[in-house]
Amino acid sequence: MHVVIIGAGIGGLTLAQGLKRAGVSVSLYERDRTRTERLQGYRIHIAPYGCRALHACLPADVYDLFVSTSGQANSTLAFFTEKLDELITLNTTEIGMDTAHLTDTFRSVSRITFREVLLAGLGDVVRFGKTFTHYTHEPDGLVTAHFSDGTQATGDILVGADGTNSAVRAQYLPQAAHSDTGAVAISGKVPLGSEVAQLLPRPFSTGGAMVLAPHGYFGFLAVHEFRRDEGGQALSLSPDYGIDPQLLFDNTTDYVMWNVLARWQKFGDRKAISAMSAEEIRALVLRTVGGWHPNLLRLIEESDTGTVSVHPLYTSRRPEPWQPSNVTVLGDAIHAMPPTAGAGANAAVVDAELLCRGLRAVGDGRRLTDAIGEYEKAMLDHAFTKVAAANRNLEQGVADNRFALAGFRTFLRLAGNVGPIRRKMTAAIAR
Repeated sequence: MHVVIIGAGIGGLTLAQGLKRAGVSVSLYERDRTRTERLQGYRIHIAPYGCRALHACLPADVYDLFVSTSGQANSTLAFFTEKLDELITLNTTEIGMDTAHLTDTFRSVSRITFREVLLAGLGDVVRFGKTFTHYTHEPDGLVTAHFSDGTQATGDILVGADGTNSAVRAQYLPQAAHSDTGAVAISGKVPLGSEVAQLLPRPFSTGGAMVLAPHGYFGFLAVHEFRRDEGGQALSLSPDYGIDPQLLFDNTTDYVMWNVLARWQKFGDRKAISAMSAEEIRALVLRTVGGWHPNLLRLIEESDTGTVSVHPLYTSRRPEPWQPSNVTVLGDAIHAMPPTAGAGANAAVVDAELLCRGLRAVGDGRRLTDAIGEYEKAMLDHAFTKVAAANRNLEQGVADNRFALAGFRTFLRLAGNVGPIRRKMTAAIAR
């Protein structure tokens, strides 16, 4: 059996790692001309269930590399008002989770570093500079992927892992297109020096923080501190994995990442914003949230404009069941979601683990379409639970409803003082 994967994102690379580890023939095709063409250096949140899926797919040494190059493990999620009044802090140590555990912990990882780790050892699998155009079925039942340069790749199964604007999904499941939420996230990063650290309340040092603000705005902030060796130097990638450390650029600097989310109209005209420079976007955010705590405004002011970016937020609706075949999809290609549940990357690696498990069963004699059908049902059940949570969180955050906001803030304050409720909420974010 040979598997053809389209797209070298998190899900596609995790699947390739898992299949190679299992001895399944696999090739992966990526439109970027090189591994560094579109580096995006922001933080990815990997939950315990994502860590477990990665651990199941990656070779042991590559998983160890993931752990050693991730940031300091996270243990808290705090909620604040825009004036930095603390509402509640959820702490995973309260439900028995150990931040030193190999898999059952939250991890913070740079997207650049994470992609490099997932590429480790896949030099014979990944082909760059291959833009997928369409696929065709062969008379013998195989499927052929066609690329814009005129080349082809034929396999027993084709997997579309090519992101939100998936060309594989567009051909195979055109009814499953994503949709615009009408909301936007504006984000940036500021180096975590001693002065910046003093701007942050205590819970910020051990995890992420939500800022619940009035008038249809909310924020998310997270500290990314790289793990250190005994000499205090940030751990970097080993040349033994076929990775050039220079590819990381300035990628071992501790930082704070901030995001401000709202509906587009809260910031102004969408086309005008899309045409703004980074400096203009930062100034726009500062004007828009000018009533927030001075420390939050200072973080935005201190941001490197090279890190300030605008992200339209998309979502998806669970499609009606379809007949399984030797074409399938995973990750954002089928279940795009806003980042408001911290679940996008996690869902992609869970997809990869589910599909890898199914394809291993095919190698043991199971019928291919049965394995694919079982994967697709499990994938849809898991992923669209996360999509629903992300949509719910986004709608709650951007709703310009002062009564609902006041009620939610009151609930969080009360829950923070009731141990069973607080622990139940904490357990929910780990699933």
